[in-house]
Amino acid sequence: MEICGLYTVHKYEKSTDGFLYPVHSHTSYEILVVTKGKCGIIIGDTEYEFGKNDAAFIFENEAHGLLIREAPFEFYAVQFIPRVCKSVALDGALTGLASLCKNKSGAVLTVENTVYPTVISCMRRICEERSDTDTEMYFTYIRAILYELCRNTVQKSGIASDKKNKKNGGAELLNAVTDYIGENLNMISDLSFIEAVFHYSNSHVNRIFRDTLGVSVWQYITAKKLDLAYNLIAEGHSIKAAASRSGFNDYSVFYKSFVKHFGISPSSVKRRRPDR
Repeated sequence: MEICGLYTVHKYEKSTDGFLYPVHSHTSYEILVVTKGKCGIIIGDTEYEFGKNDAAFIFENEAHGLLIREAPFEFYAVQFIPRVCKSVALDGALTGLASLCKNKSGAVLTVENTVYPTVISCMRRICEERSDTDTEMYFTYIRAILYELCRNTVQKSGIASDKKNKKNGGAELLNAVTDYIGENLNMISDLSFIEAVFHYSNSHVNRIFRDTLGVSVWQYITAKKLDLAYNLIAEGHSIKAAASRSGFNDYSVFYKSFVKHFGISPSSVKRRRPDR
């Protein structure tokens, strides 16, 4: 995202079961619209009712999340970093909308019926026709959305949200990420899955892991891979096969990590087997 300055999310859920968009933050602004269903949205310390004809505008580094209440549920979200675009017109539109927000974390805005289809059309084009080779066009759409939100909306009032929601949201995200890691351990070679699957920044998820588990996401993944390799070797698999099945592509990296983690070599584990 730092390269193109643009990240998009489009989700459709048939039921409320399993829906996950807990409270989080990222180093980008966000525009979010709901096209089906109803939900609550938390922005900063305020909770709003959020549904059709509403649009959320969220400042960078501000905590936010959705609380789904009615399905089927569909939403589009666009996260963007203005400095990457380097557009005076975009900066002006952003400043204009930001100056109207009573809540300095962001706002939920009810869009006039006459311009709501335009906002939805622009959001769909950005999310569904997205190509990193022509981001300038998509920033043009963002500028058009900001223009309409600045001139043809009414701000909704909200209520102070329970800060426990932030903690619960972090726990839900932690559980979701660790479950994903457990199910896809041998296929994970970097942290790109965090944004691709969960749509949160690496730094945000790393912060949750360090605060809760005392390790980074990658340290957690490496430890899980090494535990798997240890068990495979103990069960009789060859050391190289265990390394490969645990997701290590470089044997020398695997060997050094194994010795550092367990204090013994892989061959020592093999020699410990009862049948030997």
